[in-house]
Amino acid sequence: MSIALGCVNQKPEKKEITFINDAVNKAKTANKILIIEFWAPECGPCIRLKRDIFENEKNREFLNKNFLLVQVSPIDSVYKPLWNHFNLAYQSSIIFMDQSGNEIDRTVSYDGNRDAYLDFIKEVSEDKNLYNELFSIYKKDTMDVESNYLLAKKLLFRYQLKDAIKLYNKVLLLDQENTKGFNPECKFKIAESNLMLTGNLEMMRDYIKTDSKNEYVPKAYEYLISDLINKKDKNNCISLCKEAFDKYPDSWEILNKYAWAIYVFKIKEDYQKAITMVQKSISLNPSRSGTYSTEAWIHFEMGEKEKAIQLQNKAIEIYPNASYIQDLEKFKSK
Repeated sequence: MSIALGCVNQKPEKKEITFINDAVNKAKTANKILIIEFWAPECGPCIRLKRDIFENEKNREFLNKNFLLVQVSPIDSVYKPLWNHFNLAYQSSIIFMDQSGNEIDRTVSYDGNRDAYLDFIKEVSEDKNLYNELFSIYKKDTMDVESNYLLAKKLLFRYQLKDAIKLYNKVLLLDQENTKGFNPECKFKIAESNLMLTGNLEMMRDYIKTDSKNEYVPKAYEYLISDLINKKDKNNCISLCKEAFDKYPDSWEILNKYAWAIYVFKIKEDYQKAITMVQKSISLNPSRSGTYSTEAWIHFEMGEKEKAIQLQNKAIEIYPNASYIQDLEKFKSK
């Protein structure tokens, strides 16, 4: 449930306080946690967050049960005072507040990892792993591997990337033998954070050269393959897809990304191979909606319209993404 709260005839310096108090009182009356969402129509992460989380039909029941969502955008007179009050630096900032009006957590930006974000807000609804709690545990023993790891993950959600990198590196230093099992993820998150900060893919390229057979190497390949797709670099992209597939023939991520690259570059002689790959990807991870959409586009390109419509409907059934619905309309209209 989303509401808009207006403030009239308030002094500028008190406008944001009145807004927050009104929202907290409404949340308290409803026995819910308050979410204040800062968004703007030109903000890509904001739109993706709305599409995937806050305005997605799949999440409606859970969100309505646990949260009261208040949305503010730059056209609202209270936007700037609230922005300053919470000391924000980025659009797509989300503030979570308890029924006493205390900020209990926040997120900044959104990387498209829907499952991770849903897990995060479920923890908020259950009063688990909140920022202050994790920070307090960390301060009691700053050399504890697990507390460094958990706080690093939290900082990443808050887009405090440099601080997260420091703690991930600290985990690697404190646990060089990887007794806790965190090191592969830490190394990947360092590379991912560096990519977000600089746009540089070198650490991802280094990551795929490791001998470690872990779940994060295919994810690193995904970043590199996506970059080559965006650059329309067909030869290097397909070469990298083959390399990734040879190393990880049973990775649902690689299977789907390779199939998508074949579609994007219109390699018609490999369409059947792409279908085989994407179907194997679905068998390995049947709950991922995007893979059904990948197969739908390949069938559509092959002139198999009805099959494409069937698969796209399956993608929408799993997760009603607005772009999937738009693509379905394209399939039906042609």
